[in-house]
Amino acid sequence: MKTNIPATLVLAAAGLTAAAQDSLSDYLDTAFGRAPYKMETRHVGSLQASMRPDEQHPARHAGIATAAEILERSLALDLKEELSGWILFPSSPQKFAPYLDSLFVPGNTCIQPSDIISHDALSAAAQNIKSRLSRYGIQYSLTLTGNYTGIAPRSRGGRNDFASTNNSFAGTWYLLKKADNSQGLFLSIEADWGHGFNFNENRSSAQNTIGSLSNPQGSLRGGNGVFIPHLALGYSAFNGKWVSMVGTIDTSSYLDQNIYAGSWNGNLTNSAFGSNPCLPLEWANWGYLTAWQPCDSFYAMYATTGCNGKINHNPFRSISRNAWVHLTEFGYIADDFLGLGKGTYRLQYTITRHKGETGFGVACNIQQQLGHGSPLGFFTRCGFMDSDAASVSGVRTAATAGLVLQAPFSGSGWGSKANNDQLALGFLWERAADSPHVHKDEYGLELSAVVQVTPTFFIQPDVQWIFNPAHQTDRSSEFIFQVQTVFRF
Repeated sequence: MKTNIPATLVLAAAGLTAAAQDSLSDYLDTAFGRAPYKMETRHVGSLQASMRPDEQHPARHAGIATAAEILERSLALDLKEELSGWILFPSSPQKFAPYLDSLFVPGNTCIQPSDIISHDALSAAAQNIKSRLSRYGIQYSLTLTGNYTGIAPRSRGGRNDFASTNNSFAGTWYLLKKADNSQGLFLSIEADWGHGFNFNENRSSAQNTIGSLSNPQGSLRGGNGVFIPHLALGYSAFNGKWVSMVGTIDTSSYLDQNIYAGSWNGNLTNSAFGSNPCLPLEWANWGYLTAWQPCDSFYAMYATTGCNGKINHNPFRSISRNAWVHLTEFGYIADDFLGLGKGTYRLQYTITRHKGETGFGVACNIQQQLGHGSPLGFFTRCGFMDSDAASVSGVRTAATAGLVLQAPFSGSGWGSKANNDQLALGFLWERAADSPHVHKDEYGLELSAVVQVTPTFFIQPDVQWIFNPAHQTDRSSEFIFQVQTVFRF
């Protein structure tokens, strides 16, 4: 029921800061999740016609707690509407604790810095669609990628170039919530599709040609049409401190996140950097996930799913007590760790049941800003599985680490705050599970860059060196050259 109390008084009574109230008239950029700031009008460009500032829910970054300014902004948008009771298809998501918010809220904006081309019709049209759908509770991220991968030297009797399209849709539909944000119901979905040009990724992909444990062309989303690895119903309660989800679950979308290395576009592209190679992060299996964040500095997550499901098949037919994984993750979140800036420290534990055998494994995942306010960040993931747990992922032991430089310059052009550009360097080491392999240990280096061209388009050149590919019999090393063109709405 609506009241006649002025919205400004409602916002003030809720204890919101003046900055949160004022931000409703500004467009915000999250600066990779580090420090949101008011965008200059010239960088918003033609997108202003598709979304008012007081409609914007800035994009989140999985793996880093959503900044207080963004959370307060969402609450301010709700209070401005002066709603009560239960809301069907709310235009704002229900409240989530800061780290959980980064996982369960996609945001509804294409508005982000672009100092090269800030006015383009495609971005404006994409924002118009997102704005309209978000008014009915639908928020999403759509990624359309073209990828070319070249390998040197050329393998015997094989090919050394692979071109593909790789696409992904990840969305959340907020179905119902209480006006006080204490609880809510939502549906989340992920759909992937792609196509290899003149090659079948099951037999002649870059990974198979090289014989490596990890896939250097980590963006590959090819398959037989559209496949759905995730479709689940979620419920949040206790003012967003607790979330529960059940359905066909992609555990890699929630556990083992890392802001510096957690995506196949915009971050390092080798699949070893997207998630821990030895953890059994299953997808397309029936399962259950729960997350709890009682305070800003701590969270815990638990997921249990099958590990023998097939894409686009009835998940209930794959349920078996002899094909199951349990994953637990504990995280410590520091707003300023030892004066270095934002950091998150995660410990993971897994119990697996595979082919009638029970296995165990442990892993860690660290991200740390290197200097308060610094654009430089460090990440590492390490893990060890016993022989039974390793049979699920095919990797027994792994360690990855790297440095990421995000928008380091204050001027204009590439690398400036006015562009979401970054430069990343990563190192990987993997040891195969107890199965036939030529090399015991596999190593790799990757150097990748992102050049933001428009608010919704960037180019990503990438080079990798894989040494001692586990299943390569001809040579001890391979060079991989890639370039991705990415539209992300």
